[in-house]
Amino acid sequence: MSVSAEQVLFVVFAVATVLAALGVIFFRNAVSSAMALVGTFFFLAGIYVLLWAHTIAALQVLVYAGAIMVLFLFVIMLL
Repeated sequence: MSVSAEQVLFVVFAVATVLAALGVIFFRNAVSSAMALVGTFFFLAGIYVLLWAHTIAALQVLVYAGAIMVLFLFVIMLL
């Protein structure tokens, strides 16, 4: 039974995504929680790349990690 590099990367990205999502829930600081959400978006984009969905991965990083998280952080800083 051989394990490919793609399978190893998928497991790494999946575990990192779950850990970052748990960080969003359990961090007490709102900025740390928002940064964990950015990490979740990036790891999810990595999973999209493994699925050969490069356009969706790029949109994930640009739209969610870029634009929406900037708005979230802006609102957090205003509060």
